[in-house]
Amino acid sequence: MNLRQVTPAAAAVSAFRKLPEGSGKRNLVIVRAGRSSLHAGWTEGTGEADFDLLVAAYETGVSHGQNDFSVFLPGRKIAGYHALFQCYPEIVTRYDLIALIDDDIEATKLDLNRLFAIGRHYKLDLFQPALSWDSYFSYAATLVSGKRYVLRYSNTVEMMCPVFSARCLQTALKLFGLGYETGIDLLWTRLTDMPWLRYAIVDDVVVRHTRPVGTTKSLQGFAANERYDVQVDAVLKRFGAAFRGFVTYAAVDRRGQLIRSRFLIGLNSLSLWRALSKTPLKWAQFMRRSTDYTRHCWLRPINLQRIDVDGVVKSGRQPQRVDRRMPPPGSTERPSTRSSGKSQGTGFTSY
Repeated sequence: MNLRQVTPAAAAVSAFRKLPEGSGKRNLVIVRAGRSSLHAGWTEGTGEADFDLLVAAYETGVSHGQNDFSVFLPGRKIAGYHALFQCYPEIVTRYDLIALIDDDIEATKLDLNRLFAIGRHYKLDLFQPALSWDSYFSYAATLVSGKRYVLRYSNTVEMMCPVFSARCLQTALKLFGLGYETGIDLLWTRLTDMPWLRYAIVDDVVVRHTRPVGTTKSLQGFAANERYDVQVDAVLKRFGAAFRGFVTYAAVDRRGQLIRSRFLIGLNSLSLWRALSKTPLKWAQFMRRSTDYTRHCWLRPINLQRIDVDGVVKSGRQPQRVDRRMPPPGSTERPSTRSSGKSQGTGFTSY
């Protein structure tokens, strides 16, 4: 795969116009859409969407709603996002929360409204909805964990449907222009000195991933037999980082209580075995990924040491990593009582 920095073609740039004014909404959903995109369903039905929708089409003939903003931006997914944010830098100043959702995600307007509301309530910097048990998935941690939790705090948010706070996205954008089409999602939770209780999988909002993982890899510049993990390893090596697994280390239960026991969270993950009758994956593959998730909850390090992205990108030197520990069990820090609207240190949240 040619890891060159991609800029939008002149024809595409000339077709761009200013973002529409006047909606006043503080949430934005962006989709890199092909002709079979499911994004039309995200705004259907009664009631108002609490978000604007920007359709960045990578194929011709992509439909969009009357109130949606649409641009034609052919090419790869991450390279396209990079070009989009270069052409529209006002996105990260106009909106508080920005979602980058794949076009094969089945969701409703109510789902997305609820997702933004929960992210705002808990002052999250980066989060994603949980996936239904009949979804295609890469990490079992992303599957809905039953009805016990509102959300689970994690060390990773994957690339399929992340929602960023504007400040978090502004920092993460440094990763989008490096030419990689996978692997950067293993780094974007490691860009701050204050990562604890900032990144989450929202179990209260469940969406469905309808397409097998890797279906569009040729559109992202990968050869037919090229493995994603080769590029993932290259990303990690470049930044002197390691990925030891997807870990959910804390949770908020239905009573609003903060659960810090990784043992209990891992124990709850065993409920995923009930998904065997619904998963589209082969049983052996599902069981391996589900068992890995439980084991990671119990045994793997959380691995949220900060990576100095600026230093690596500008000079090519090995990044400086800052060792941090999770707040002790007696800590008074709770997701519902953190400062709202104040940025602390190099933390991101500022609604």
